[in-house]
Amino acid sequence: MENDKMVKQMIDYHKAAFETSFNSVVMLQEQTTKALDSILQQSPVIPEQTKAFVNEWKNIYKKATADFKEAADQNYSKLEKLLIPGVEMPKPKAKK
Repeated sequence: MENDKMVKQMIDYHKAAFETSFNSVVMLQEQTTKALDSILQQSPVIPEQTKAFVNEWKNIYKKATADFKEAADQNYSKLEKLLIPGVEMPKPKAKK
């Protein structure tokens, strides 16, 4: 029983460290996106096709980031289920 608590604490610690790092990267990405949007809006030299390409790239990056976070959350849940007896898998959150 004590081993289960230690394993749970280690998983929780690692998950918290991952989430902190992930949130830092997401905040950096959001700030970079705001700066890029400002540059794109203020620069008359950049063609509309380039602006559309950059906006599409930002959307792809945001989706990939969200998919990565979802996969990490699911795998942490699976890890807990495998290593700690009696832990039930939480139900996945509904997508908006």
